[in-house]
Amino acid sequence: MKNRKGLVIASRTVLIMLLVAALVVLGLGLAIVLLGNPPEAGGWLRAIFGKVFAVVAGALAAILGIPAAIGLWAMAGATAEGAVPALPPRARQALAGLAIAAVIVTAVVLVVTGSAARILNLGLLGLVALSSLGLAGGAVFSTHRGRAIVSGVALVLIVVGTAWILNTAFIGSPVQG
Repeated sequence: MKNRKGLVIASRTVLIMLLVAALVVLGLGLAIVLLGNPPEAGGWLRAIFGKVFAVVAGALAAILGIPAAIGLWAMAGATAEGAVPALPPRARQALAGLAIAAVIVTAVVLVVTGSAARILNLGLLGLVALSSLGLAGGAVFSTHRGRAIVSGVALVLIVVGTAWILNTAFIGSPVQG
């Protein structure tokens, strides 16, 4: 089925983009540590991350890279001749629906809240789309049952994390102290 192969390739491309982003962020963090040259005092990196840029970069690289690696690992062999998805059709449909719903809900929350930092909103939406749709592809197209399940669990964790971030940063009321 040609359409299936195209979707597998699209999912892999999305995951590779996410993995490259993780490697770039990790490289920035390592460069700061190895070169001993933190961002300038008035720079935007310092304003965003302060003195912990390398730690934040490492954590962000893990948040981006681990799901990408899981999804790519799950899709190994998915374009082989006669490849059959390991999960039952209902599970595949549910995981794909969950990923699509996560992207739609994220977009709606970002539009409704009207945040002034549009570039950060677009970045968040892009990361949610890349990770959730990529992991859904890993779960839906994987020919290895265990790998498909791991990808599905990672997808659920991404969706739960996204819901927490959206609630904490955009929906929930600030805590009064």
